Amino acid sequence: MKSRLLKRKFQSLEYIEQFIGHYQQFLDTGLSALTSYKDYKKQNPTFVPTKLMDTDEWLWDIKVRPNFLRMHSSSVKAMNFAKKNNMDYVDGLAGDMRGLSRSMDGIREAFMDILDPSVKEEYLSLWKITSREARNIEKTINQWWKEDSILKESITGPIDEQELKNYLQPGESL
Repeated sequence: MKSRLLKRKFQSLEYIEQFIGHYQQFLDTGLSALTSYKDYKKQNPTFVPTKLMDTDEWLWDIKVRPNFLRMHSSSVKAMNFAKKNNMDYVDGLAGDMRGLSRSMDGIREAFMDILDPSVKEEYLSLWKITSREARNIEKTINQWWKEDSILKESITGPIDEQELKNYLQPGESL
C-alpha cells in the first residue's frame, strides 16, 4: 500500500508543482549567479579570473544559458499540460533534468567561487533536490520502479507516512 501511495504522490499535481518550482529555482539560481559574476568583474576591474573561471563563463554563455532558458520555457508548458492531466511534458522535463548532468559534462561553476558561498550551496542543493524529484516522477510515470526500491528513502527522499494518507482512496488504509 505504501508503494502505491508513493506512486500516487509522485504523479500528483502537488508534487509536480513542487518539482517544477524547484526546477525553475535551480535554473534561475544558476543564471542569476552568472549575471552576478559578470557584474562582479565589471565592478572590480583589477580582478583576474582563473582560466577555469574564464572557460566556465564562456561555456555558460554559449551552452548553459540558452539551455536553461529553453528548459525554463519548457517547464511552464509542462505545468500547463499537467494541469490538464497530460503528463507527457512533465515526463520529458524530468528526463531533461536527469540528462542535464550528461549534457553539462565538463562544464562546472568555478565562477561561483567568487560569489557568496550561499549562492553555490543553493545552486547545488536545488540541483540535488530537483534531480531526486525528477527521478521519482520519471520512474513513476514510466513504471520503472524495481520491486520495493520506491520504499528506500535513500532513493526517493524522506517518506512522511502522515502525508501519504492524503493519497488514500475511499476504503483504503495505510
